[in-house]
Amino acid sequence: MANHTYKIILDEGDHEYLLSLSKNRTIQAQVCLRAKILLQKEAGKSDQYIADGLCIDVNTVRLCINKYLEGGIDQALFDRQRKGRPAEITSDAIAWIIDIACQRPFALGYSQELWTMKSLHKHIQEHAREAGFPRLETVSKTRIQQILKEQEIKPFKIKYYCEKRDPDFETKMHNVLLVYKQVELQFDENGNVIVPEEKPMVHTLSCDEKPGIQAISTTGNDLRPRPGNGEMWRDYEYKRLGTVSLLAAIDLLTGEAFPLVRDSHKSEDFIDLLKMLDAKYPEGDIIRIVLDNHSIHRSKKTQDYLATLPEGRFEFIFTPTHGSWLNVIEGFFSKMTKQMLRGIRVNSKEELVQRIYMYFDEINADPIVYHWTYKMDEIKLS
Repeated sequence: MANHTYKIILDEGDHEYLLSLSKNRTIQAQVCLRAKILLQKEAGKSDQYIADGLCIDVNTVRLCINKYLEGGIDQALFDRQRKGRPAEITSDAIAWIIDIACQRPFALGYSQELWTMKSLHKHIQEHAREAGFPRLETVSKTRIQQILKEQEIKPFKIKYYCEKRDPDFETKMHNVLLVYKQVELQFDENGNVIVPEEKPMVHTLSCDEKPGIQAISTTGNDLRPRPGNGEMWRDYEYKRLGTVSLLAAIDLLTGEAFPLVRDSHKSEDFIDLLKMLDAKYPEGDIIRIVLDNHSIHRSKKTQDYLATLPEGRFEFIFTPTHGSWLNVIEGFFSKMTKQMLRGIRVNSKEELVQRIYMYFDEINADPIVYHWTYKMDEIKLS
């Protein structure tokens, strides 16, 4: 290198790391020395100036800088392991790093739920000596990231899953799928519903509630799309007007949807929905409902109401705990949210109720029959 007054550009985070090492009195002297070399070179000092100031040979300065440019901070600060000598970071040290990364920070005395690279790096450096791994007192963030990547450990992220806490999950799921199989057999090859001549007709419905639908009003006028400004603009501020609960059921034979919008979400409201369905279908027919295990579906008030009806008028098929995805109406609610509720603004709670009923009128004007397909080939009728 003819010109030794060039600067080096340190990688992100290296400056702070080197600065901490240069002031650390507990690390090896050569590590501290090399940290100072790199910091002064970052500032544009010449090789000879650095050597004179640190009382070392200029070739030592150049070797340190070349190692950084070739292999990064670890290669510059720490000597490569020699043949026959133990690894610089041993397998036991790596196992300790992984063990720390897999623990909950709160369990180690911190307030946070997940590690950040900064907090994990700091913890490892501060507790390395007492754990028997003094080399890790100077380990870099880059090296820790490399170790985590090699082990496919990502302690900075959360992925959610649904625990199957119902011991009878498979049995209950089979019962629900069996109902869907029976519904499928109620259609002929042309897709028409087969009406039995002797047996009572079975009407199968998917039922659920969607509580807490918010009535929200704007505080300023929306700016509608126009040429040159193709998006709708809306004031960030809004006003909450209250919430309503939607109870609904879908006939799996006809696709007809039955809504009931109320301020509350109680047994009395569910009973009113049952009364609506009881009035809809002919006497003597069976009304079979697929629904979840919400308390209002099993409450004493609900059971008392069912006791007033002819035996077998209603038949409840309960989905397993954490098995709401087995209920067809969940997909309907998702579609409703995307098509109608997303971004909705109203002038009153009454307007929200009216528009929900309008949506169901639009759906029922051209109903869609939902056909369940998941695992249906596995279901056998005995």
